[in-house]
Amino acid sequence: MGLVVTLKIAEINENRMFLKRSRFPKAMGGMLLGLSFVFIVMYKAASVYIWLLYYSSAIIDKALFFVIIISFIAFPLLGFFLLFYDKKIEVDKKLEVIYIRFKFMFIPIWRTKIKFTKIDEIVIENVCKSETVAMRRASARGTGKGIRAGYWLMSLKGKELGKLYFDRHPKKEEILSYAENLSRLTSKKITMIEK
Repeated sequence: MGLVVTLKIAEINENRMFLKRSRFPKAMGGMLLGLSFVFIVMYKAASVYIWLLYYSSAIIDKALFFVIIISFIAFPLLGFFLLFYDKKIEVDKKLEVIYIRFKFMFIPIWRTKIKFTKIDEIVIENVCKSETVAMRRASARGTGKGIRAGYWLMSLKGKELGKLYFDRHPKKEEILSYAENLSRLTSKKITMIEK
């Protein structure tokens, strides 16, 4: 779920790069809201039995009741968040600045401006490169060349800036293309860290 809100290049030219959130999170948000509607209908049909779990003397029944109620609350909230959350990054070579904007329901929540002079390097690192169950099964069968491990994190690093998270992506090629375009606009070097 952490990789749901990834960015994509929306516009690029010799002086500017504009990254915005992909459409996948909105689709996920819509699916979660649709699933929440199904949960509400199921709750109406089974509310008597759900409350019997609460009044039961068994601890496992009470725990199951709370899991059900928490999912009734969490799924619509998460769906609503994914549907209306927005992140945009604009890199402007003429002004030598990077603008990062976060919005929720079209209302700006947070924005920051990073000058190129504060950036020393662009760091790309493989954060998680562990084998998954699917990879083990595929390697046992002799297939699995298309399965990739982990995800990639891109950060901006500088003395004044510290290490500032920029974006993450499950595909190395995508995050590397973002870094190369960013490096071209900012004239900063790229450092790869593979674990």
